[in-house]
Amino acid sequence: MSKSELMAASVDAKLVATFRVVAEELHFARATERLFMSQPALSHQIRRLEETVDAELFTRTTRSVQLTPAGVVMLEHARELLRDMERMVRRVRQAARGETGRLSVGLTPTAACSPLAEALHQYRLANPGIELDLHELNSIEMQSALRLRTIDVALMRPTAVDADMRVEVIYREPMYVAMRSDHPLTTKSSVDLAELGSYPLVGYRADASPYFRNLIHSAFSIARVVPSFLQDSVLPTLLTLVEAGVGLGVVPESVISARGGNLVYRKLPKREELTAKIVVTECQAQPNPAARPFILSIANPTPQTDTKEEHTS
Repeated sequence: MSKSELMAASVDAKLVATFRVVAEELHFARATERLFMSQPALSHQIRRLEETVDAELFTRTTRSVQLTPAGVVMLEHARELLRDMERMVRRVRQAARGETGRLSVGLTPTAACSPLAEALHQYRLANPGIELDLHELNSIEMQSALRLRTIDVALMRPTAVDADMRVEVIYREPMYVAMRSDHPLTTKSSVDLAELGSYPLVGYRADASPYFRNLIHSAFSIARVVPSFLQDSVLPTLLTLVEAGVGLGVVPESVISARGGNLVYRKLPKREELTAKIVVTECQAQPNPAARPFILSIANPTPQTDTKEEHTS
């Protein structure tokens, strides 16, 4: 460290703040009142500062106190320095409270179609100091991304995670049957699993969509229905296969408004085993301070109110 750097390091903020008050008052008695300290103590601090910077800062007589040319320069930089320090402290406190900084969020594709998208928009508006960085990831990739700190928070479908991961359900949605507009089941307002089991189906791949695969197979098992899956796929390709006439598909409500084409959707029974969930997951070790306020802000997204039973766009 150079001599100038050592000198700058030895000038603490308290000395600079004391100097500024004296320089603004140009009267030691008034300065002591503002600083709540005795005049000898004040004089001692000013002498310390002058010794540190190796310059006389005040010209003192029995009648007046004036700044020397060096003191004028010192005052200019003291004000700038104290403003910077106040700004630094304010920003550090904001960062500690999660009000500023960067937050990286992993987003599973189907979550992007849900009301959580609007919740993310509202969060951006309410938290301009946070740079929100969104990463589209498959749910099965999320835990690894959290471990690597690629993301701070995951908006994902439920999957097995380690004990040090905090998981909260933040959104629930019903499942629908997707079909071509010329399919016989379009005459019905809703479809039960027994009827669905009579038709060929497009299912979900175990490696890429384990959550939806397990949900649907479990629902059929509970209903004691043996389904016929002709092919397994992932969203949104699954909907392409349905539109191509390969079979029917069971999909979460959130994808309905995001898919056009010659498709319509029918309700399934309102049961827990046919309710899809989106969870928010974070690693409990050294979390980003902005993570918890973010989670609280999106924990109750506005539910969709415009989903139609039939969608043919």
